[in-house]
Amino acid sequence: MEEQLLIDVSGIMDEETFHEYISKKLGFPGYYGFNLNALWDCITDEDQSSMPRVLIVEGLAALNSFLPELHDGFVQCLSDYLKEFPDRKVIMRQNSPSGEGIEFENE
Repeated sequence: MEEQLLIDVSGIMDEETFHEYISKKLGFPGYYGFNLNALWDCITDEDQSSMPRVLIVEGLAALNSFLPELHDGFVQCLSDYLKEFPDRKVIMRQNSPSGEGIEFENE
């Protein structure tokens, strides 16, 4: 398990890209369902993801402007995750101070 991981969702403008990016960054299995229920299942099962001790999520304001329903569900998912795993930390930033944006590794 990584100690810390940065996810910057500021450049995401559609739901498919969001799920592809999140699944790659968190190491979800190939059968990931590309929806918020599947996201919840993966982040709460250590065999299905590589959730770090500290997850930093940037660019939430941009995600909210492009995909408000997805934004709200994602933030709720992360908030619920913190209730399930009080020893973990999720830092949610509206802006994107790292400027990292979306990065897809070569497949």
